[in-house]
Amino acid sequence: MLNIQIDNPELEKSIEQTYGEDVEGMASAFSDFIQEQKIKQDIGVSIQQLEAGEGIALSDVMKDVRSKYE
Repeated sequence: MLNIQIDNPELEKSIEQTYGEDVEGMASAFSDFIQEQKIKQDIGVSIQQLEAGEGIALSDVMKDVRSKYE
């Protein structure tokens, strides 16, 4: 289990108002938030790769997908 200390009184108050004693709800919301941040980070990396000319042709991607499922 991971314990997180919050050193921001305003944030702590907001969390307490939103979740009260619902630890499971708070953990679920935090997990969702972390997953969303990871997705945004992955998209950012993908955009940087595309801008650097490191993209993969759609035909190659589709060929790889087809080979996995045929």
